[in-house]
Amino acid sequence: MNGNRVGVGVRERLYASTTATYDPDNDLDFIAIEYALNGEPVKLTTAEKIYAARLLDERRMDFKNIGRRVGSDPSTVRGWKANGWKPGGSHPKTVKSARPEPVCGEPRMYRRHLKKGERCDVCRAANAAADRRYRLTGSQSGK
Repeated sequence: MNGNRVGVGVRERLYASTTATYDPDNDLDFIAIEYALNGEPVKLTTAEKIYAARLLDERRMDFKNIGRRVGSDPSTVRGWKANGWKPGGSHPKTVKSARPEPVCGEPRMYRRHLKKGERCDVCRAANAAADRRYRLTGSQSGK
């Protein structure tokens, strides 16, 4: 019986280079990159992954499939592209704003007074109120 299943057939093969097999300046193995471009399992260096990802991105492939083919996370591929196809993070690190210093009348300041061996009735009353609120509502927030 002769026949073909739908979707089965000869696939277009992608090539990284048609003449060279190795780029000593950038330390790229074009044969390994070619395997990755065509979805075959291969171990790549970071430079090879970036090169292959750039080629696949030029073919309008999505980041999820690019990541699967080169063996990296899609967010990493997105970062390489945002960074001009260079290694390194393009995502700005989230900087948490510093917590304001506690002032007298807050439970945090009461604990600081206790640590230093000081006595402050205002902070002691605020801590007692926060403790009562927590026991009644189950929330430490006064809102």
